[in-house]
Amino acid sequence: GERVALDAFSGRWVAVTFAFGHCEDICPLIVEQARRARADEAVPDLPIVVVSLDPWRDTPERLPTIAETWQLSGEDRVLSGSVDEVNATLDRWRIPRQRDPDTGMIAHGSIIVLVDPRGREAWRIEGAPQRIREAIARVVAESPGPGLR
Repeated sequence: GERVALDAFSGRWVAVTFAFGHCEDICPLIVEQARRARADEAVPDLPIVVVSLDPWRDTPERLPTIAETWQLSGEDRVLSGSVDEVNATLDRWRIPRQRDPDTGMIAHGSIIVLVDPRGREAWRIEGAPQRIREAIARVVAESPGPGLR
């Protein structure tokens, strides 16, 4: 119910991905792979931010249910907004997608972005969500201090 900007995570790593609540195949897999990678690499403080691809149906009122279904918790977020706001955001992130106006289904790829503490895209994983574990492991190995802070 509140606006969230990437600045809210300033000074921290964050995993950003793109999915929608009515998707029954790739979207739950993308989110699950991000959660599993976070657990496998023992970085529970890495927030996962899911930007909806479907602002028509993923309304702010539905977001808590989607987050619960995808077993997100803590500082994880599922974000949506007006159709124009979401589409502008997806365009800025360079997220290709195609919405079928008859069914509302959205054709899209699997994209996960690791954003560094300065708010810059550090890793962009496309087409293979299981690779996020590799990216997180590498970041953990290269980051000074505990965790990904």
